Amino acid sequence: MTTSTHRINVRSIRKLANNDGMTLRNGKTVQYKSGWQVAEEGCIVKTAEQAMTIARSVYGGNCGIWYSDGLYYVDPSRRVNTKREALSIGKEHKQISVLCWRTMGLAYCEQ
Repeated sequence: MTTSTHRINVRSIRKLANNDGMTLRNGKTVQYKSGWQVAEEGCIVKTAEQAMTIARSVYGGNCGIWYSDGLYYVDPSRRVNTKREALSIGKEHKQISVLCWRTMGLAYCEQ
């Protein structure tokens, strides 16, 4: 696991490109070398400021933030070892996709 040395801020969130995201642990970005990241719940907001507020106050800096088509998706997520487990959890919780840490690619949860 690699963790950044500084906490994110609103500018960090605004810099996300379309279909880009970040995973946070204690308000700092984190990256893994293997496994899959999957969320079980979350919320959708329109601004980076709203995303930052939710990340800090609701999830204590332990969540993922994803930007897509003008919306920010903020949700607590967890790392699991297998694609099968990630897709099972994702489908159960009506997620769009799960992230493969090794390739940084998405696998889509077909509903």
